[in-house]
Amino acid sequence: MWLLLFIILNNGVFETVEIQEVYHTEQECQDRGNYAASIGIPEGLILSCIKLKGVIETNGKKLQ
Repeated sequence: MWLLLFIILNNGVFETVEIQEVYHTEQECQDRGNYAASIGIPEGLILSCIKLKGVIETNGKKLQ
């Protein structure tokens, strides 16, 4: 399972982290992050995909 995170900085200082979406594959997560970046994101917002380890099933779908 992959999490698409928004990391928000305020004047270069860490402010918050928000989980925006959850994906079954890294590629899906990266594709969505790239799409969001292509339409424009505010200054101080960082997009990142991270792997959530230890999760083998979500919504009844077994992950590889």
